[in-house]
Amino acid sequence: MERMCAQWNDQVASRRRGLTGRFNNIAKKWSPFGSSRTASSPLGNPNNPNSNYDSLQGFYRPDAPEAIMRKLADYAYMLRDFKLAQSTYELLRTDYSNDKAWKHYAGVNEMAALTMLISPQSLSARVRADTVDQLLEAASYSYLARSMSPYYALRALAIAVELLLLRGGSSADDGARWACRITELDLTGPLGSALFAERVSAAYATRKGVGSKRWGARPRKSALWSVFATEAWLRLDKPRQAEKNLQEVLKVYDISSKTEPEAIGFQGMRIMLEDLKDTVAMKTGDIDQFAEFDHVSAEKFSDLQDEQPEMEVLGRGASAAEVDVAATTDPLVVGPMPREHGEDDDDVHEVVLS
Repeated sequence: MERMCAQWNDQVASRRRGLTGRFNNIAKKWSPFGSSRTASSPLGNPNNPNSNYDSLQGFYRPDAPEAIMRKLADYAYMLRDFKLAQSTYELLRTDYSNDKAWKHYAGVNEMAALTMLISPQSLSARVRADTVDQLLEAASYSYLARSMSPYYALRALAIAVELLLLRGGSSADDGARWACRITELDLTGPLGSALFAERVSAAYATRKGVGSKRWGARPRKSALWSVFATEAWLRLDKPRQAEKNLQEVLKVYDISSKTEPEAIGFQGMRIMLEDLKDTVAMKTGDIDQFAEFDHVSAEKFSDLQDEQPEMEVLGRGASAAEVDVAATTDPLVVGPMPREHGEDDDDVHEVVLS
């Protein structure tokens, strides 16, 4: 492989680099006398006689310079010569774009992006935005809009997501963004959407933050996407997978705590998580699986009763016996609230502790 790389680089790729190669490329594109077709290759592209691309069958002949350079770039990639592979992919991007070989163009953009992500050199946020993101955008657009190949677009973006997560730091945010793009483009079915929701949650969970305040951490975003994954697994009737994701959510959203600063500060999320817990427990048949998250100490419960001693039982028209039963079984239910002047006996307000 090393011998073939050296031979192809010397005989084919070196002619395309530098000032001479650029003049030859311009002549190939605009001049009828700059044809680079070999003598044995037939006229495959009637719109561009100087092209080696067979537009009718959608391929380059094995002896065409573009095909040889693609093998050179792939061999260099496998030999971990990422600099040579990257420069060769950049040359091929121009050739494939001029020939309107869109599937080849998408593939070379994909490989150029993966080469940058897998190389050991560090990539700043600006380099990722200006180079890697542009390559992935071009690859996904060409696969989807020009080549009608959603599978290859999914492959390119999924591998890019995992490579971005391996880099860590701010790259994890880019990985989460591209995983969200996969779900937005609807490249997977319901099962794939649940899996990528988990990957988005994992991407945000890798951001640990700095300092005592953990600046830059993404615990709430991670928990939110775990909620999405939980709902997706429940729709697929996979309660065990939903249980794993819900446990990760409850580590962030402490719905049993009523006084801690880290507890949920708004009622909607608390109600939704309670519903998810009930649904998962019902489907798995294990009502004690979230016991560690439901524990409320006696001190906290007594404090709650001292703070708001007069609250109304949930429901309408509950009798005194029902109030007593509910108060002994449900820690959120306490005695009735005194009614204001002019209020009917049947006008009962439902109150949920925040």
